[in-house]
Amino acid sequence: MKTSLFIISALLLNTTLLIAEPLANVVKDINLFILLGIEAALLVGYFTNKWLKDLNKACTIDFGYLNIFVVNSK
Repeated sequence: MKTSLFIISALLLNTTLLIAEPLANVVKDINLFILLGIEAALLVGYFTNKWLKDLNKACTIDFGYLNIFVVNSK
């Protein structure tokens, strides 16, 4: 069991390294600050969306059992 786990982890590590090297070559010419700016914009968008959703949920008025037009006939 330990040997097979070791072999599987080595295989995954090797596969990851084979995939990571071409990706590193593609990304090496991109400025780091552009990637950080995109990440920051995504985080700001996520927190803004979450805040607006919570605000909408807090401001929603529930008229569940409110009967405005109640007519009692005699």
